Order: sequence, then structure tokens, then C-alpha cells
Amino acid sequence: PCIKDEFIFHILMFLKKSPKAKTYSTTGNIQFGNSPFTSSYKDIFRNNGIPYCFNAMKIKNHEVKVIGYQDMLDQSKLKSVYFFIDEHFVLGEYLFSDVAKIESLNISNIIVKKYISENVDKEEEFYIEDKSRNVIHFKDNGFELSVKYCNFGNTEVRKALYNIGQYMLDSNEVISNLEDKLSELF
Repeated sequence: PCIKDEFIFHILMFLKKSPKAKTYSTTGNIQFGNSPFTSSYKDIFRNNGIPYCFNAMKIKNHEVKVIGYQDMLDQSKLKSVYFFIDEHFVLGEYLFSDVAKIESLNISNIIVKKYISENVDKEEEFYIEDKSRNVIHFKDNGFELSVKYCNFGNTEVRKALYNIGQYMLDSNEVISNLEDKLSELF
């Protein structure tokens, strides 16, 4: 599997933006590597070959597929993960296996130089949004480095993300309330 945690943890930062994180605007078009958000599941598969990992799930009325490819960046493993909802490419995520090595490359500076014209202080978390409302989320908490590219400009995708997010958050609330009740009993 490409992801071992809940799908909500990969989209939540786009549905509820962190108030601590700054948001920058870019005049450039945001896309995940060489894959525009108009790419289909079959396009990615055709261009990149057989994936290294795969997930498929049904959430509410939506089909979610996740495929990933392994690569190397400065002698460190990198996984590129593509998320699809109902055949729409919704999210691209870079997962780094050795944060200490990658930190030396200063990934945030590379992203900032590509998309933002202003000088930016080193940030642990930030968003970059293009004129189509596509978004990059960067977060480095010291243990994990996360770079996610979200197709938030597509109205259908945005509705599906909110629909799935609301459904999963409501489900997690129900589970949390049940756990609270059980802990009171025992």
C-alpha cells in the first residue's frame, strides 16, 4: 500500500487550512512534477509504468485510488504518490524516507524559488496558491517532510474532497464519542 493511514490525513490541510501557516500567491501554474491535474489515472500509469504501490477504497459514494512510484533524489529514496477520486487526479504527494539527507537540499527554498517572486523567511509550514486555486502545502515538523499538491481549482474535485472530508470527520467524531463513552464505563 502507498498509504497506511486514513485518507483524511492527506486532504485535511486543504479543507481546514492551518491558521499558523502563511499563504502565498503565485502567477505560475501549480502542477505535480510533469503531471498536470488534467491527467487521468490511465495517463499516469501509461507515462510512469507499473506503480511501486497501490491502494483502492470506496469512501461514501466515491472511488479513491492511490498509486505511487519510487525514485531517488540525492541518494535518498523518494516516493511520488498520486491520488484519484472518481477518476480525477486530486492530489500529488512527495514522501521522503530520509529527512536528514533531504533537509540538506532545502526543499522549501526550491519550491519558493519556483513559484514565489518575493523573499520568504524559512518557514516550517506554508501554502502556495495559483490563480486557478490549485494549492501546494509544505510542512516540515522535524520528523517528517511533506509536500502536497492539490487540484483545488476543479469544482468537481473540490466538492468531492469536501464531501469525503465531512463524511470522514463525522465518522471520526462518532468513533471518538464512542471511545469516550467506553472509557467512562471502564
